[in-house]
Amino acid sequence: MIVVAGKNNIAVHALNSLVNRVGPDAVVALPNQNDVGEDTWQRSFRLAANRAGVKVSSLGDLDESSVNLFVSLEYDQIINPEKFKSSYLYNIHFSALPKYKGMYTSIWPVLFGDAESGVTLHEIDKGIDTGAICSQRKFQVCTNDRSRDVYRKCIKNAIALFDDCIDDLLSESLVSAPQSPVKSSYFSKNTIDFSSLEIDLNCTAWELQRQIYAYSFREYQLPKVFGKSIVEVGITPNRSFKKAGSLIEDNEDRLRVATVDYDVVLYVDKLHGVLDSIKTCRPEQVPELLNHIAGINDRNEKGWSPLIVSSFNGNYGVVEKLLSLGADVNDFNNKGTTVLMYAKDFAIENGDKRIFDLLKSYGADVEAKDFQGKTLRDYVNTEQARFLGI
Repeated sequence: MIVVAGKNNIAVHALNSLVNRVGPDAVVALPNQNDVGEDTWQRSFRLAANRAGVKVSSLGDLDESSVNLFVSLEYDQIINPEKFKSSYLYNIHFSALPKYKGMYTSIWPVLFGDAESGVTLHEIDKGIDTGAICSQRKFQVCTNDRSRDVYRKCIKNAIALFDDCIDDLLSESLVSAPQSPVKSSYFSKNTIDFSSLEIDLNCTAWELQRQIYAYSFREYQLPKVFGKSIVEVGITPNRSFKKAGSLIEDNEDRLRVATVDYDVVLYVDKLHGVLDSIKTCRPEQVPELLNHIAGINDRNEKGWSPLIVSSFNGNYGVVEKLLSLGADVNDFNNKGTTVLMYAKDFAIENGDKRIFDLLKSYGADVEAKDFQGKTLRDYVNTEQARFLGI
């Protein structure tokens, strides 16, 4: 019996991949306790298991002696390896171990200004994320990434890591090496109290920016300063001569605050207004608009980002500007619908495929599948495919 335990898109991907290899009867799913079986900004693991015909169970009801392979993917329960007959117990942890064992792993690389992070496949032992490392993938953390951006990169790279290792997992041929004690770190659940999260203003401008970026995860919270949701921090060249944390200026769109070294401009969240403006605005207006959202790939409750909105509405100049500023050309909404799929709609309806071709020139993946397993070609007829050149 193969057990997949966890949540979100990574657990769904692993489950579907294993079902395709060994069939649904050989797999058991252990969803997290708060998974109610409905897709939100991430897919429900419980719902995916039900759709795949996989048995859904819990850790308490599991017969550990019958488990051949156990894979934990953001699972919310502590696994005791001594209860299992099999030693093939693995976890994919969302950090480049040995750094950042424990909780909130998408926050620390941003807060501490790391240039890279990663995901790690490791053995499950008695400790917390201390097991021997089997494989690891690293990725770049950009200076303007929020914790939400890092988490998304973790999901993407964890999926790729699982795919790289699935054959070795199934053949029980993974090779591991003990973790180094050098640069090892751990953060418990009690490290941050999100119910009373406060931004420390008695710091440098860079440290304040790091805090805002690190705690910006729209699906959970946006940081607040003086009662306003803040999504961007502009560090001015002006030295601060007032006490750190002093409010220098306050208006509807932004605050100006003193820090230990430089004054900063704190931009207020205006996501819905920005997405509405992106439909028809001029390219030169984009940088100022982006100041009022939590990063260029920020999204609303449906998963619509600036690039999706501008592509769907045919705003070529804005699409070009967003791509030049680093927008994710393979972005997708909460249902997996890609930017290119949205651009396809505009191209066909208006006989104008300039945006579609622009996205392809930036590396948009024609073969990318949505969460129904369909590619772009599944949504067009022969004539439309010929028009689009796919």
